[in-house]
Amino acid sequence: MPSVNSMVHFIAISLVGLIVGVINGLAGGASVISYPVLVATGISPISATMTNALGIWSANLFALTAYRGKVGELLRTYKSAIIISILGAVTGAILLLTLPGKIFEKVVPFLLFFSTLFLLVKAKPRTKRHHTIIDLILLFLIGVYCGYFGPGQGIMVIVVLARDSRRDAETMNYAKNIIVGIASTVSNIFYVFSGQVHWFYVAALFLGSSIGGVLGGRSAQRVPTIVYRRLIFFIGISASIWLFIRYY
Repeated sequence: MPSVNSMVHFIAISLVGLIVGVINGLAGGASVISYPVLVATGISPISATMTNALGIWSANLFALTAYRGKVGELLRTYKSAIIISILGAVTGAILLLTLPGKIFEKVVPFLLFFSTLFLLVKAKPRTKRHHTIIDLILLFLIGVYCGYFGPGQGIMVIVVLARDSRRDAETMNYAKNIIVGIASTVSNIFYVFSGQVHWFYVAALFLGSSIGGVLGGRSAQRVPTIVYRRLIFFIGISASIWLFIRYY
């Protein structure tokens, strides 16, 4: 029978997952919140990365339930973006599993810091074809980042998609969820067989983020962007400072 302490941890992590799921369903980037929480529990940074990715994986996919009638059209329209993101995610997952853990510990504060700063980036719209070479290169690199670390990739994908001025905010959010959802599914397959996943926390995050993803997907047009971006930015910068102190 689980101890009271274990149940408290499970409920707390589930609530974190709920918040992350809602925000990821809205725009993405909220995994900068759950990652430091997992590290604070005492598990290794690499284990926290894999646990975090698997735990919040459902948020983007469950957000698709809000517009399941458009999934087929999205898959056709963003086929190139999805494929290149998958290739990047596979590359990133292989790097995570093969490079020494000490390197990851030194790199992760910078990754979290710069992924948080990405919230300040404003895309320059254009009116050319949907996916330019530059877009695909950027999506590949974001895919690598997704497979190696992950937090904040949703915001990065939206910044790339926003370069095409013909895309409205709602369509970009739909596309972001399906691109990130599929790419992270592929990298998560590598994590499952790594032996470094903390499944107790995965279950707690999965429960919360699944519910949150549905709520976020349905509320994408009703919540001011500035609200959750400020929340993510504050937590992301604070967590980055904490990780710098912890590993340097």
